[in-house]
Amino acid sequence: MTGSLKSLEYGKVLEKISSGTLSGSGRIMVDSLKPGWDADASRELIRETLSASSLLELGIVCPSGMTDDLIEVCSILEEGALVLDPSQLRTTGEALEERRMFLDSVASAEEGIKEFSALEKYIGLMERAPDSGGRLLSITTPDGDLSQSASREFARLLKQVESLRKKLSRRIESIHSSLSGGSVLRDMPPTLRDGRYVLPVISSRKGDVRGIVHDRSESGETLFIEPAALVEDGNALREASLDLDYERRRILREETLQLRRDLPAMSDCAGAMASLDAVFARARYHLEMRTVFPEEGRLCLEDLKHPLIPPEEMVANTVELPEDWRVLIVSGPNAGGKSVLLKAVGLAVACAQSGIGCLAGAASTMPFFKRLHVSIGDQQSIAEHQSTYSARLLEQLRMLSSPGPGSLALIDEPAAGTDPLTGAALAASVLERLAESGCRVIVTTHQGQLKSLAQGREGFYNGCMNFRNDTLEPDYTFVPGIPGSSFTLEIAGRMAFPEEVLSRAQELSGDSFRLDRMLEEVTASRKELRSRLEELELQRRDEGERLRLGMEELEREREELSAGREMIMREFRELERDINSRADSLLARLARSESAEERRELRERLREISREAGAGVPVPVIDSPCPDGDIGTGDWVSVDGWSGIGRVEEVGEDHVAVTMGNLRLRKAPGEVRKVPPPGDRPSSAGWSTPVEADTELDLRGMSAEEALSELDGAIEDGIAAGIPFIRVIHGKGKGILMKAVVDMVRNDGRIQAFRPGKPGEGGIGVTIVNLGTAGKAH
Repeated sequence: MTGSLKSLEYGKVLEKISSGTLSGSGRIMVDSLKPGWDADASRELIRETLSASSLLELGIVCPSGMTDDLIEVCSILEEGALVLDPSQLRTTGEALEERRMFLDSVASAEEGIKEFSALEKYIGLMERAPDSGGRLLSITTPDGDLSQSASREFARLLKQVESLRKKLSRRIESIHSSLSGGSVLRDMPPTLRDGRYVLPVISSRKGDVRGIVHDRSESGETLFIEPAALVEDGNALREASLDLDYERRRILREETLQLRRDLPAMSDCAGAMASLDAVFARARYHLEMRTVFPEEGRLCLEDLKHPLIPPEEMVANTVELPEDWRVLIVSGPNAGGKSVLLKAVGLAVACAQSGIGCLAGAASTMPFFKRLHVSIGDQQSIAEHQSTYSARLLEQLRMLSSPGPGSLALIDEPAAGTDPLTGAALAASVLERLAESGCRVIVTTHQGQLKSLAQGREGFYNGCMNFRNDTLEPDYTFVPGIPGSSFTLEIAGRMAFPEEVLSRAQELSGDSFRLDRMLEEVTASRKELRSRLEELELQRRDEGERLRLGMEELEREREELSAGREMIMREFRELERDINSRADSLLARLARSESAEERRELRERLREISREAGAGVPVPVIDSPCPDGDIGTGDWVSVDGWSGIGRVEEVGEDHVAVTMGNLRLRKAPGEVRKVPPPGDRPSSAGWSTPVEADTELDLRGMSAEEALSELDGAIEDGIAAGIPFIRVIHGKGKGILMKAVVDMVRNDGRIQAFRPGKPGEGGIGVTIVNLGTAGKAH
């Protein structure tokens, strides 16, 4: 690892990532990961991580559990091994089978997603490996031995050996039982010696047991004798066991030979699996930490976080610089977070270009860097007679030796450890030289001379780490655009330095102290302004959201009102058509009827229809300004005391005849007002064929019989037309005609109320017959 990456503690980030590997070989690859300082190499690392992330999100994991075992087997074969033991065959089979299942999962996923091209080089090497995993698993057992499936001969011999063992076990148990109790055998069960079944015979009684002695106890008191009756079967077991061992070795040699033929492909597969383990570890870190890969552009790292600081202690900072940025000078108090910010930017660059991703906002951008130079920390070396400042100078000298476009230099306190004046001057010269070469620089400092560099120099910018005046503690937030104070005297005061010492220091510092005060005030004002702007922006967003929701609610209400109106209009038209149809039918029958009883029944039904029509919901009419001009036939008008509008049918000298729905009204000209045409607006409820009825009936000059007949017809027409009243003019005279009218309306069930006319209506010479009130009056 280079010194720059080591200064950034890049290795500790790799340690966090390597904890997610499944194999030792994968861990080694993560630990050796370097940033891609070539654009194509960096993009390839990023594509690998994103491809593996897509697979992880689909539940597909890397087959790395057996990678180390497969690598070990390949190493044994490369060393010339001729026979692998069954456990090694089993391990190889498990690794190859894991590989096959992974490839099957990827193949099925690729049907819907074509984002795995970055992993094709590894997948291609894995596909070249032999498909012998299933066979190796079938011929071995989980406990690391050959199974009966290894070969037919092996299975036959295995059964033969097992059968002979059982037979010999039964027979020796029988012999043991027959000799027990006779002081011939030791008090212990039969046992095996060199694969032969033997009895523990007391040495002094060996003549009682005919057979072959295979062993003797250390004391010599016990002999282990194979009974003569078992020798033949023992020989058969021995021969079968030898045959079984031979078949076992034959199978292992053949399988090992086949693996040796496939060794190059298996070695490539093992290497690809280790590489994939490292890639998947990067992908896990990317998904768990939600890292991003900034697009190429100007430096704009939103909500940047240091990856090695615990999440609960992290303070996110946005580092955003213009296109022409060359040098950013970060100042502020000690322990205010300057070095942490410097390392966070460096790690963001290194991790993003390593395929790891940086902890920043999704909209972040940054230039692509070909080189990264870092000078952070104390690099002094007693062995090399090198001081802290000398070490810094060597690092800066290396930067000057290979500057240029595409380079990023991170320098922490370049003038520390030497004379402030000359040290700052040398540091300023180094920064100017680096900027002229096209290198981009971020530097931290306490030196006022370096802070002033940003004044009037193109591409030079100031920034500071914020310090809270109320608590005299840093809050670790980065403030762009202004230099920061070191707060030396304030911090000393907080540490209880004597007041006279602080006062004298203030006198000696002179303009420097006043400048710090001014910087402090500017920083506080800027922070307050930024806070206010953020509040206003939040208010603007809240108001905008409320406006949007209000407009949506208004639109919904409009749609609901429109839908409701359409529904009401449909119901209204259906009711109108129904009433018109029934009324027309009844009117036609009434005109043809000669039966008084039938006429009364028809009139009552017409009254019911009239009431039904009157109970309907009237269509609201919004008054509009009247057009200019006199009222003429065909004009639309409103009538005082009536809802809705009607059409003028006739204009006389002292009256205007108006049709309102199914009503025909005769009104004085002063009682009507001209209104705009209704367009396609429906008329008031009623039936379609107008029934002509007057609200005034003059009976003067008629006989009582003629007058009553006329009155009966007028009442009938009025009820059918739905007019509210009839003004019956009968005159005063001798009162005969008035009495006949009053008697008739008093006894007529169709009349709801009647009364004499008021003085302005004609006095007692007129009777007002009410066709629509709730009760009678007289």
